[in-house]
Amino acid sequence: MTVELFSLQSRRVRSVIEHVGTHLDEDISLARLADLACLSPSQLERLYRSKVGETPLATLRRLRLARAMEQIRSGHGDLQDIGLAAGYGSGAAFTHAFVRQFGFAPSQVLVHAPVATPLPALYLERLPERPAYAMNYQGCVREQHTAAVPLVGNLAIAGVRRWRNWIALDRDCPLGGAPERIVSVQHFVPALGLTQPVAQIDRIVQEEALYAVWHTLRFPRAALLPGVLEEVRATLGCVLRGDARMLLREITVSGYTAPQERRFAVYLPVEPLKRRS
Repeated sequence: MTVELFSLQSRRVRSVIEHVGTHLDEDISLARLADLACLSPSQLERLYRSKVGETPLATLRRLRLARAMEQIRSGHGDLQDIGLAAGYGSGAAFTHAFVRQFGFAPSQVLVHAPVATPLPALYLERLPERPAYAMNYQGCVREQHTAAVPLVGNLAIAGVRRWRNWIALDRDCPLGGAPERIVSVQHFVPALGLTQPVAQIDRIVQEEALYAVWHTLRFPRAALLPGVLEEVRATLGCVLRGDARMLLREITVSGYTAPQERRFAVYLPVEPLKRRS
């Protein structure tokens, strides 16, 4: 497989899973998703299953049922309305699908549903100096993740089987902003002891630095950053370094994860707060 084909397939699958994850209340068909990916329905099913491990409509059902469980747990709406919003025309059909997915009925959610694992509290981590493979991207926020596709594709073709993709964020606009805003980011993958050159990929050295690590559900929101920095100051005794970039690492390693299932760690470059003598 060429890097170009790998990149094209990745963009198609990612566009489908992004659409599914952000349009759960709409009438979504396989034919509609295939049109979005510029493939036939059978081609999309084969490609999507090979990348994600399930069909597009299975992803849709799973995400709708997961949302339904959260709605039941939080007491938002009655079971019939929640079932209709999940795409089921009758309570029996909703219950049957729910039991198949989770192993218990909607009426038993408060008894059987596991409590969501809380996010880790802020903590300090010192990252060592390390070599990495990197690609730079400058363009709109909407497309900033596309630079990772040729990076990962070239690494895969070079024989690298395991990697963790990181992003060195834009200093001026670290957490994005409007989709059309122009940003400058760097995607990089720690070399993990590898020494071979990789076609079209720069080899860099990430400097050693101290970071405060902030975990988030979904992509981190810029509006939360001031509060996080205040907590870093109050609980960790550190302040943000202005001469270093924030780093972003996706905990859910697969690039083919629905938006609401993604978990991120933001690495805020910090230094100890200077105490007055």
